[in-house]
Amino acid sequence: MQMLDVIRRMNSEYEVRFLLSAYVETLQFYDTAHSLPKGVTVLPLAGVDDVRERFEALLDIDLSGSAVHGGEHVYAIVREAAELFGAALGRLQILQNAAKSVPEHHVELSF
Repeated sequence: MQMLDVIRRMNSEYEVRFLLSAYVETLQFYDTAHSLPKGVTVLPLAGVDDVRERFEALLDIDLSGSAVHGGEHVYAIVREAAELFGAALGRLQILQNAAKSVPEHHVELSF
């Protein structure tokens, strides 16, 4: 099972952030990690907005084609990171929306 599949099946925001943080930690071992947008490899992750900003920065590099100019290895890492951050962002949004749609149960006690 690929990491993308695992992220898409996570049941809590904590699990998604934990797995994405573990991935971010691995990025420091790539020789080409300096080619990633500034801030992508910085921990900790600060929630959905932070994940969105990192995803958008990766997407900008990918779509602009500047990652291709860095070589095949740089392009592969940017694409991989963009896919993982995109999947994590999608899952976090789904989990947040699900949490908002759960009605609160109010229990009234009478004596």
